[in-house]
Amino acid sequence: MASAQLRYFDEVVRCGSIRIAAERLHVAPSAISRQIRNMEDEVGLPLFERHARGVVLTSAGEIFARYARAALLDHERVHAEIDDLKGLRRGHIRLCSVEGVVADGLTQAIATFRERFSGVTFRLTITGTEHVMAAVRDGDTDIGIAFTSSPEPGVRYATRFRDPLFAVVSPRHVLAKAKRISLSEALAHPVAVPEKGFGIRTLLDTRCRSARLVLRPTLETNSIEGLRGFARSGSGVTFLPRMTVRREIDFSLVKPIPLVDRELQQASVDVCVLEDRKLPSAVVEFLNHLQRVFTEAR
Repeated sequence: MASAQLRYFDEVVRCGSIRIAAERLHVAPSAISRQIRNMEDEVGLPLFERHARGVVLTSAGEIFARYARAALLDHERVHAEIDDLKGLRRGHIRLCSVEGVVADGLTQAIATFRERFSGVTFRLTITGTEHVMAAVRDGDTDIGIAFTSSPEPGVRYATRFRDPLFAVVSPRHVLAKAKRISLSEALAHPVAVPEKGFGIRTLLDTRCRSARLVLRPTLETNSIEGLRGFARSGSGVTFLPRMTVRREIDFSLVKPIPLVDRELQQASVDVCVLEDRKLPSAVVEFLNHLQRVFTEAR
């Protein structure tokens, strides 16, 4: 089946609407409808149920969607490998990551990788752990970097780095001289936490449930920089892994305090890829490079 047909189909699946897919692909809705009818004729079953507000996959459509996504990913890999044979060292790597590893580890990895392979380009999307895992599972990204993620069907861990949570405060804060504290001790002070959907928040909520603690955040945000700023200002306590505040620690802007809660010590940075996908060589090279950079950054 032609790759253009598969792209049309895949975009309709993502959008749930032929009209919106047509706008995003800059083609006429009639062209997409015609290609979908051709695919349905070839398959012998309807692939979508049509509704007033859009389209929904049928059972046959769900099976075909998995095939289409795999075929498109394989198409990208083949072109990347042909480019390698030509000696062009080209490639495009899609990254989806939690914010906490971007400022130092990830951007450093991209910069040093491009010193060797200047023809490789990147697209980086920042989001929470749940969305990172969904992007990997759905084939929307080549590499996902999550924080303390739960296993997902169709997703495998290329590597995981232990990166425990710390209570992070200003050096002027009353807790700054503590050697170790518990989560319950930290919650006696104003705290800043990420929104739900972030791996850090999931870890904190799980610990609060098991210890019967009540989390009443002074600040709840989708910005890791907002959490760092809250701690730097002396406003209270936040909870972050060491890699996320490495620069602030180096410049004595914050003090990381180890947490005694065992669950919070099990946190990890998870580098994920789609299971059973043969990755383009540029992605494989970058995965290996990323592992070295993250190892040195810990």
